[in-house]
Amino acid sequence: MRNRNAPTLTDARGMGGVIAQDGFDAQLWYALTRVPAWLANPAFEEFVLEGLEDIEARFFAPHVDTQRLLERYQVKTGELKPTDVRSVFEDFLKFERAFPRIARVQTLVSASLPASLKWLARDTARVRQARPFYAPFAAVVQASDDKVLKDLQESFGKDLGRFVSESVEVIEVMFAHRDIARAAFGDAFHRAFPALDVTAKAIGAMFDALSTIGQEKRGAPLRRENLIAHIEQVLGQPLFASQTFPLYVRSDSSGNDERALEIGASAFSGSNGVFPDVARWREELLTPLERTARWLRERGTTRIALSGSYRLTTAFALGYSLRSAAGFEIDIVTRAGPWATDDRPRAAEAYAAWRITDATALDGECLHVCIGVLRDPSPTVWAQSVGQGAVLSIVLDQPIASAHSAQNSVSEIKRAVAAAVARLRPERIALYYAGPAALAVALGHRWNSLPPTQLHEFRAEQSDYVRTAVLETHS
Repeated sequence: MRNRNAPTLTDARGMGGVIAQDGFDAQLWYALTRVPAWLANPAFEEFVLEGLEDIEARFFAPHVDTQRLLERYQVKTGELKPTDVRSVFEDFLKFERAFPRIARVQTLVSASLPASLKWLARDTARVRQARPFYAPFAAVVQASDDKVLKDLQESFGKDLGRFVSESVEVIEVMFAHRDIARAAFGDAFHRAFPALDVTAKAIGAMFDALSTIGQEKRGAPLRRENLIAHIEQVLGQPLFASQTFPLYVRSDSSGNDERALEIGASAFSGSNGVFPDVARWREELLTPLERTARWLRERGTTRIALSGSYRLTTAFALGYSLRSAAGFEIDIVTRAGPWATDDRPRAAEAYAAWRITDATALDGECLHVCIGVLRDPSPTVWAQSVGQGAVLSIVLDQPIASAHSAQNSVSEIKRAVAAAVARLRPERIALYYAGPAALAVALGHRWNSLPPTQLHEFRAEQSDYVRTAVLETHS
């Protein structure tokens, strides 16, 4: 049953912008200045003018149940009083309470903040912009966050002040004329697409074309692909140089990439030697990855550029979620350059041989598989009360230097595992791996038509392996 206090498209607040024409140009112009950065973010899907809020943009978000998040903007053209600012914040809080965790940020865009509240835009922007620089110094960031929170709570009260601190941005900007808005759009476009050489005339034509469709589609979604089509028609060239989809994995040791779809894997980085239990790997990593793969297939996307920082279990999970059998190919970013999963072995080139020691029996219904590059995990597994006969050991005594060498290794490993499975008929596999993360991605990419596989991570301090994610493998 609907919350009777929840905002709707047909109540007074929702209809206000549709009925009143005043200010619509300012809303449209501000939205257009956001469009270049939205398009540069591959998770952006569409935006709407005069929906439940003046401007709302929608993004794919695999880690939340709705699989989508909103950015919401309320645009005020007149000079505001402190009570007006409070009213906007209360509207934002009302939306959050009615529809929790749907908006990742709600923004007040004001032509003129009250003199007593000018610090809202100034201080919050200063802290936000400096955050990446001070990211390694948690205490410095926390001190600034605490000061902003204290000031907000003194101005708006404990609960509203905390909400604004956590979920609201304030921007003071004014586009008094169309030419000013067009220039701001041009600046935003050049920042979002610095590699494109675009003339001022083309910028103006893009702005005018987008303004026209914004006017025509008031209250209706403006989809990513339609925005790109209008821009490319003006440019006479593709907006994006590559059709490869950027996917970035964030761990506790890496930053972020606003030009890629981000997969949050910080909780799975093994900080202090601690890894989540099997259920959490499923709920917070494997499920979002499966949602991502499904979303990419719906878009017709088949080639992925994978970057970031990730542990070995996450690497296997990434490769498996974007596996070859599902139609994906991956360019895996490494220090030596990308390893492409379709860079096949070369017939004329000799590759180092993997040392393979076959398993002779199962451990119950389980086949233990140890794969190592320069280090053999088998002795550690044997020390965990696993009989040597139940272990398939596959070891390479030299590093892997190239993408096609990696693909040759994947073929050798998959062939050895498939042969052992056909011979011993295990119900499940326990996999232990020591080697480069890029090879783990490539292995996961081809790890289909095998029994369910329990992955493990090595804990250096304990000198043992701990269970992590389970790949419920299928073709």
